[in-house]
Amino acid sequence: MTRYMIAALTLGLLASAANADPAEKLPPDAKIVKLEAHPARIELETPFEYSQLLLTGHLASGEQLDVTRLAKIDAPAQLARVNATGVVRPVADGSGVLKVSLQGQTLALPIEVKGQKDKVNVSFVRDVMPTMSRMGCNAGTCHGAQKGRNGFKLSLRGYDPLFDHRSLTDDLKGRRFNRAAPDTSLMLLKCTGTVAHVGGVLTQPGEPYYELLRSWIADGVKLDLNSPRVQSIAVLPTSAVISLPGMKQQIAVRATYTDGSTRDVSVEAFLESSNTEVATVDRAGTVTAVRRGETTILARYEGAYAAAVLVIMGDRKGYQWQ
Repeated sequence: MTRYMIAALTLGLLASAANADPAEKLPPDAKIVKLEAHPARIELETPFEYSQLLLTGHLASGEQLDVTRLAKIDAPAQLARVNATGVVRPVADGSGVLKVSLQGQTLALPIEVKGQKDKVNVSFVRDVMPTMSRMGCNAGTCHGAQKGRNGFKLSLRGYDPLFDHRSLTDDLKGRRFNRAAPDTSLMLLKCTGTVAHVGGVLTQPGEPYYELLRSWIADGVKLDLNSPRVQSIAVLPTSAVISLPGMKQQIAVRATYTDGSTRDVSVEAFLESSNTEVATVDRAGTVTAVRRGETTILARYEGAYAAAVLVIMGDRKGYQWQ
C-alpha cells in the first residue's frame, strides 16, 4: 500500500461513521417511495479521481428532494471512501457495490476502481492549475494580486499557465522545488504550514492535493501546454425545486475537454448564488434554501461557466388548486 492509500483508508473509516449532517432532517411528513442516484455507476481510474454522488428521494406526493447527505451510504472500505457530502474517492483497485438506503428504500451502485498502483502523469494545465486555484493560490487576494504577495506572483485565476510555470520553476533560481526530494519543496512546505505561510495550512501529506502536487514535482515539474483544455462545464441538477427554507440541495459539476473526455470537477469548481437572500452555497457545493424565491447557481471552472436554476417554494400548507 502506498502512503496515499493508507491515508485514504484512514479518512474513509472516519467518514463512514456518519455521512449525514445530524442537523439536517427529512420533512416530518415525507414518505420516500424510491431512491435515484447520479451517476448510476462509479468508475475511478486514478488515485486523484473522484465522483460526486447526487441522491434523490422520490416522495409519495410526487415531489423530489435531495437526500445526498441524509441517506446511509455504505462503500466497500477496501475500495473507496465517501465523505459527508457524497464525494466518492478511491482506496485500492477492485470492484464491488456501493449501497444506499433511506426509509426502507435501497439502491445498489456498481463501483469499479483501477489504476491505483499505476504511475500517474500529472498535468500542469489540467491538474496542477485547478488545484492551485481551489487552494486560493492565484486568487486576487493572494498571489494572483496585481503585484503578487511577498515577492511571488501568479496570473489571476490561472489564466496564463506559461507565466505561472515560469514563476514557480524559474523565479529565484527555482528555489520553490526540489525534484530530488519533493517533500522538501518550498511550495509544499508552505501550503502544509511547515514553513510560515500567510495563506495558512491548505493541505497535508496524504491528502489528494498534496499528493498530486508532490507527484508533479517528483516527475520533473513538466509543462504541457498542449494538454486538452476545458471546453465546457455542466451543473447538475440543471434545475431543482426545494420545498422549504432550511432544506438543502447538493450540486455536482462535470467538465468536458477539447479531446472529448469528461470528468467530475465538483470539488475544484467555484459556485456562487445570484441571490444570497434566497439561497446560499458553501465550498462543498451544498446549497441551503433561505426563503421562498428563485435564484441561479453559477459555476466557474478554468475559464468555463455554467448555471442552474433553483426555486424555493416555501410553506404551502392549506393551499388548494382552484
